[in-house]
Amino acid sequence: MRTTDGLQTTITCRPVNRIDQTFSVELTLEMSLPMPLQDEHLPDQIEAFVHSAGLEVQRRLFCALIEKADQELVLQRRHGKAEAGIQQRGKRSFTFKTIFGEVTVKRSRILHKKDGTIEVPSTQAWNTSHQLMITGHLRDAVCDQMSDQSTRQSQTDICQYAGDPALLGASTIIDIVHQEGERLIAAQHERARATLANATEAQLAQLGETSADPDAMTGLIDDDPPWDDSEEAQSEWEQIQAEWIATGFAGCEPAFPVAKDESRAVDEGFVIVEPDEVKTKAQPSSGRKEVWTFTAVVLVAGLQYSLAAATTEGLWLQVSALLLELGVLDSKRRLLVLRDGARWIRTWFEGLGISSRAMVLCWWHLRKRCYESMSLAGGPKERRRAFEKELLGQLWRGEVETAIGLLRNALEWVRNRAAVEELIGYLERRRAYLPDYEQRQRAGLWIASTRVEKYNDWAVSERCKATGIWKSTRVRSYACKSTVGEHIQDCQLSSTEVLQHGRLRRPH
Repeated sequence: MRTTDGLQTTITCRPVNRIDQTFSVELTLEMSLPMPLQDEHLPDQIEAFVHSAGLEVQRRLFCALIEKADQELVLQRRHGKAEAGIQQRGKRSFTFKTIFGEVTVKRSRILHKKDGTIEVPSTQAWNTSHQLMITGHLRDAVCDQMSDQSTRQSQTDICQYAGDPALLGASTIIDIVHQEGERLIAAQHERARATLANATEAQLAQLGETSADPDAMTGLIDDDPPWDDSEEAQSEWEQIQAEWIATGFAGCEPAFPVAKDESRAVDEGFVIVEPDEVKTKAQPSSGRKEVWTFTAVVLVAGLQYSLAAATTEGLWLQVSALLLELGVLDSKRRLLVLRDGARWIRTWFEGLGISSRAMVLCWWHLRKRCYESMSLAGGPKERRRAFEKELLGQLWRGEVETAIGLLRNALEWVRNRAAVEELIGYLERRRAYLPDYEQRQRAGLWIASTRVEKYNDWAVSERCKATGIWKSTRVRSYACKSTVGEHIQDCQLSSTEVLQHGRLRRPH
């Protein structure tokens, strides 16, 4: 924002009048400003002056209209308790934080003659605190900015646009996202319950067990192997991927049967669910090492539904409601689940009573799991790398039994036999969900849960993982509010309107 030094404004606001159910007000503005230089910066400079003057006008109008509304409320309640009347007891200052800056108004205090109690009528009527209120539009603006910017950058942009550098602090912005995220989560759960309340007993039976409390934390088993997340280990993993791409088999990268600049569409008559979890470091006071945020992307007919929850129960509640709404339980659409190897996903899927369903283990996750397990197994590096390539080649073609045979033979030369035995068990338990990936890719079918991975990176990982230690409520608030931000950009709705319009979805 350009400087507006030299701008002077004189605003005259006449009393607000009420005619029936209409407010009317007359306001005049006089402004003087230095003549800008006649160069390429002139339009921008005049824009800055006009914006600054407009902010002053908005604050004055807001103050006048709020104070008039306060007077009308006192008039409505002039009879007091038990028709005993009231007595005015002066006015009290109250501050509103708005999208055009901070505005302080005077609100009336009244004494009830019936019992001598004193109150500010607008406190209860407008559901405000006693000293300060952050308006809904400002809260929406905070959430919009925080969907893709840092806290500091969001603070700078919001305060600069409002012409008030002290409008909001960084901690207040974080609290707003936290509060609005919790509201969104509650609204999502309530909507899901309302949807499932209309389901028949037969439909509910197809969904398996559903928890009465979506916020209840159940015991989860982390079945991922120990993983070295150091920069050196990450660099090695990236190098291996590059080598596979350069010299490996056809499945070295999940390929799509469409051009890179085109969106992958879901086939007619199908619903695809991609569940996953994101782990971030927890605060010591929580008694936990990690915060788990459970996410899912549901794809259907050109739409993408993005979901997040603090528990598996909360996530499956939302997914179940969507499956009902999208006709999966009535066999109007078939269900395909693309997932990593997590046990909590497999347990949910196997508990479903839906006949037209299938699940595929994500190729990208399978490939990485094999690499991680063989890295733990150790042994001569060159031999191990050649073995990994051969192993993944068999799995790519759906030759699970052959792949397991290769692993059993590898027990003779690896240093850590337990890591290989664990990988063998991993493949055996998931044998039913390991298809011929090569054939699926050739047929143009889905083989990887890349959509939910992108959502996780954008909504949680990029914001939370690199910035320290987090509370569970704050992580899931970021996830949900990030999704709202994406929805707002696509559909031009405020976050409040998203709460009113229904589940989050966007074209993909």
